[in-house]
Amino acid sequence: MLRRWAIGEVYVEYLSAMADPAAQETLKWLQSNNPRLERKGIKRSLKLHHLSLVDCLPLKINWYLAKMELKKSELNKLYTLPVPELAKITNFTYRVPYAARIVQNIPSLNLRITGIINSFKSDTSQVQLSGITFIAKQKDGPYTIIEGNGRSIGLYNILFLQKMSVLKEGYVEIVLGLSKEGIQYV
Repeated sequence: MLRRWAIGEVYVEYLSAMADPAAQETLKWLQSNNPRLERKGIKRSLKLHHLSLVDCLPLKINWYLAKMELKKSELNKLYTLPVPELAKITNFTYRVPYAARIVQNIPSLNLRITGIINSFKSDTSQVQLSGITFIAKQKDGPYTIIEGNGRSIGLYNILFLQKMSVLKEGYVEIVLGLSKEGIQYV
């Protein structure tokens, strides 16, 4: 889970600078299948606030690779993390559809998400969709996005507000954590 998360972060961090040697080196480590190098890549790409989020996850959690269909009904089940940055762009609902609409109307409100949306428009391959991580109490949701809030909001914006078809597959592979306890975010 952390390796996939780190790969996603490398792409988000270096969205417009993938030629950067540090980004290339980090990706090489993360994709090496060498546990020592993968840990090194995780440490380089995940920030302290990412790792502190891991501490908020329940102890009893089952992780799965899953496919989320790119249907409006599925993406409507997505909730962002309850953090100040996302409160502002969701009108305190923490719902992905609200954030997508608000960012579309006021792009300057979150330049990172606006950058992701623009990357979807110009070159979908710049947006790394692996590593998007959800947690839920049951497999049918609703889901809280642990990692990939910006990418999920950007995807919703592109697919359902701008009505652009940017992905050939009708799904996105995600990491899904199921736990009866849910996330204990403080």
